[in-house]
Amino acid sequence: MPLDKPHPYQPLVDPWIGLAFVAAITERVTLGTSVSQIALRPPVLMARELATLDRLSEGRVIVGAGAGWVEEEFTSTGIPFETRGGRLNEFIRVLRHLWTVPEAPWRGRFFSIPAVGLIEPATPGGPPIYVGAASSAGLRRAARYGDGFIATALPVTTLANTRQRLEEMRSRFGRDGAFPFLAQVTPPATVEDAMAMVRDHAAAGVNGLILTYPGELPDAFLEGRDVVKALIES
Repeated sequence: MPLDKPHPYQPLVDPWIGLAFVAAITERVTLGTSVSQIALRPPVLMARELATLDRLSEGRVIVGAGAGWVEEEFTSTGIPFETRGGRLNEFIRVLRHLWTVPEAPWRGRFFSIPAVGLIEPATPGGPPIYVGAASSAGLRRAARYGDGFIATALPVTTLANTRQRLEEMRSRFGRDGAFPFLAQVTPPATVEDAMAMVRDHAAAGVNGLILTYPGELPDAFLEGRDVVKALIES
């Protein structure tokens, strides 16, 4: 994180190591990020790390991925900021290549990888990759390469329009089948608000909600247990 200017986020633990810790003490909960700049890392190492987590969790991983917007994240890791979109497009394809046919070399615009021996993920073809995006280029990336979509907290009318745009683009790219659409939301205050939130988002084509808390977990989560239960059961 940049230290010389205001920034909305604080330094966090590595998400994949953190989720491995969670995987060890859970059996059913799905594990994922919303979202991670996976293309900041070398693709072979990222593919192995995600395949390992997928195996340890017995196939409970969703790879939430985004191109990023904080320039310091790129300069501090030696990755050109200007090429982040194109790198992520290829990175997603490289991951799937490494999860299925790592014995074949990869030759692309950004990555050149020889044949390698790599551990296989538990999920056939590798864990699903949900793309988070707001720009037109990001929506095209999600429609063309993603297995699902993660939206930021937006009005339900905007989410409905985004869902429609994604489906139209997926059709143009010749893609069909399930395409889960998740959206970040601020936790509602009451059970009634929770039920209304689920109903309104479902009508907009949202398949699941990601609660974003300003406080520390699990305290913030447990303080609104009735509301959380209503969200889960609605």
